[in-house]
Amino acid sequence: MIVGSYNVAVDTQGRLIVPSGWHPDLGEGVVVVRDLSASGEHFLTALTAQAFESMINDFAHNPSTDKRYNDASRSILQYACSCKFDQKRRISVDSDNLRYAGITTGAILTANIRSNNPVFEIWEPDALERNNKAYDEWQLQEALKQNAEELRNLK
Repeated sequence: MIVGSYNVAVDTQGRLIVPSGWHPDLGEGVVVVRDLSASGEHFLTALTAQAFESMINDFAHNPSTDKRYNDASRSILQYACSCKFDQKRRISVDSDNLRYAGITTGAILTANIRSNNPVFEIWEPDALERNNKAYDEWQLQEALKQNAEELRNLK
């Protein structure tokens, strides 16, 4: 089952070890795509073949004349990389995608879910910390707004 977060080393060839407990859910490898958080941080998402196909199918339901969807699907497919596990259950992520996410010698792999499929994200540690801090601040702002609204409704 893909759960939790793990700190992993990234070697000079862009290889990283995927936690052994995740292997049964991943099959022979993953498709790595570029991703962007709501806070503007760059990271990578590793999807099973099924999750990647589901994501692509989501785009297929949109009109081919819609520039937004064409640009988004092109960006996903253009930079996607199929990463098969080697004998040591490592994946090799191409240097352009690692550079996009700011990953050099280490990364954090963290579990997530997309379209009801388990995936994992590959983050540069400082970027994940900044993203989590931005999310915590957003949650605080939302809680304050909700409290203010509740107070207004008491009158």
